[in-house]
Amino acid sequence: MRPPGWAVDRGKRLDLDAFASEFSRAWAQLGRRFLKVECWQSYRENVNSASQRAYEQGEYDRAVELLREEAEADRPLYEDVRSRGIEFARIRVLREPLTDYLRYELLAYRIRARMGETVEVVRAAPGVPLPSRDCFDFLLFDRDVALVHDYGEGPVGEQTGGWLVRAPDAVRELEARALELRAEAVPLSRFLTEAGL
Repeated sequence: MRPPGWAVDRGKRLDLDAFASEFSRAWAQLGRRFLKVECWQSYRENVNSASQRAYEQGEYDRAVELLREEAEADRPLYEDVRSRGIEFARIRVLREPLTDYLRYELLAYRIRARMGETVEVVRAAPGVPLPSRDCFDFLLFDRDVALVHDYGEGPVGEQTGGWLVRAPDAVRELEARALELRAEAVPLSRFLTEAGL
């Protein structure tokens, strides 16, 4: 599903390597806030994701061990967030019943929340398509830069690249959407309790 034109038409199309490079550049210039909006209900992690393969094969303890190792590789990022006083939040939109992928992802979120990541969950109404023209994945760096993900046309997301967006009106609209979602969100711990997970 291609994100709507208002969000990406004036952006620069990036392949996966360029997306990673632009993330690093935007992160280095980040001043105070980073918001990550995610809404895919099924997703293929990087083809090298041993944790996802282990989970899919029913090796749950091994999946958790590997997720801890993957999260540990991001410890410098979490330390950077703390040392720079950056507001960092992942806003996860999901629909119940949960897909197997979301159950796997929630394992990762528990680990990352213990490392200091703020994970906020928005419950979408039953039947609401995710992603959609109104709800899609993007990263917002302060109020200056956004990276909008591209997952190609398949039914299961696998990132193929994205768009670098600097147009002020598009960035403001993305910020407004992220903040609307945050207003509906609950902390991960509350969601897990309410969902009996």
